[in-house]
Amino acid sequence: MCVIIVTVGQVKPEMSLLLMIACGVTLTFFLISYVIPLIDGISSIGEAGGIESDFIEIALKSVGICVAVQIASDVCRDAGQSALASKLEMGGRLALLLVALPLFNRLLSLSLEIMGK
Repeated sequence: MCVIIVTVGQVKPEMSLLLMIACGVTLTFFLISYVIPLIDGISSIGEAGGIESDFIEIALKSVGICVAVQIASDVCRDAGQSALASKLEMGGRLALLLVALPLFNRLLSLSLEIMGK
């Protein structure tokens, strides 16, 4: 598929970008069928290990954010929009911090509990 995109890109650059996006979306939908069993497996491992489901949920959300932001920023860079890609990555970092906020709160409460306050 890459050869087709490069060949089309030499004749019609705007079409190669559309083909690249279409291939990326198609591949993403194909890979989703593998992600669902992976999530189930991680959840069952966490439950067997006694890890709270909230922590597993935060970890899975974080991985999802990372993957989505990476794909989107790669598409932006391929389209020649590196500034937009950088802003997207910054937004992804902020989203990760927002998702991890309950972990920080839990860490703070545990620290205060250990210190006896």
